[in-house]
Amino acid sequence: MRAHALFTAATGTAERNRMALRVGHRGAAGHVTGNTLASIAKAIALGVDFVEVDIRATRDGHPVVFHDRRVDGTTDGSGAVSELTLEEMRSVRTPDGQPIPTLEDALVCINNRVGLMLDIKSAGIAERIWTSVTTTKFAQPVIYASFLHAELPAMKRLTSGAHTMALLKSAPAHPTAFARDAQVTHIGLRLDAVTGELVGAWQREGVRVFVYTVNEPSDIAWVRSLGVDGIISDFPERIKSGGQS
Repeated sequence: MRAHALFTAATGTAERNRMALRVGHRGAAGHVTGNTLASIAKAIALGVDFVEVDIRATRDGHPVVFHDRRVDGTTDGSGAVSELTLEEMRSVRTPDGQPIPTLEDALVCINNRVGLMLDIKSAGIAERIWTSVTTTKFAQPVIYASFLHAELPAMKRLTSGAHTMALLKSAPAHPTAFARDAQVTHIGLRLDAVTGELVGAWQREGVRVFVYTVNEPSDIAWVRSLGVDGIISDFPERIKSGGQS
């Protein structure tokens, strides 16, 4: 399958100008309200290799696809996701009338089509996520990502050979030591923090480097020139395949 083949091809070499994986941020958030099934479907139609979505837990412990801590402002509802039940989350709508998907909804929508990157926003839900992925028999590659770095070892304990990504807003003081200590397979670094030196240092340690959120064509061309392994974008169609920029 395409995601499996490209995952191996794009991450198995340290050559510059490699084929960077195309990751749709929250689906295709530049086109459709992010973290919805419509946004996921749009990303797949645009030819992404991976879809990235955010995962939070409801009050009753169900993983749902949602970015913000609260639903106020981005839906017609009110309250923190952690204070709402799954039934209450199912009742809210985005401004364009879309429901909030569960993780299972997203897995079914994506399965056997492209890979999946899960950005874990709530602490302590690794087992719930693992259960959802396994019970839906998700067949494509999964990257478990988080700014909550303590959540990533839990995923590795649950899933043998799990791909885990430490998300970073800035470069750590000791980049290679950080990657070794965190025991991650991937780093996700913000666009304004990435440098060629960082990319090279991590890749020499066997760590794959993705950059977020890269929307401008000039920025896409620049990070490709650094030899990154993946580019996360609201407009994934701007990340051309092969040697194009």
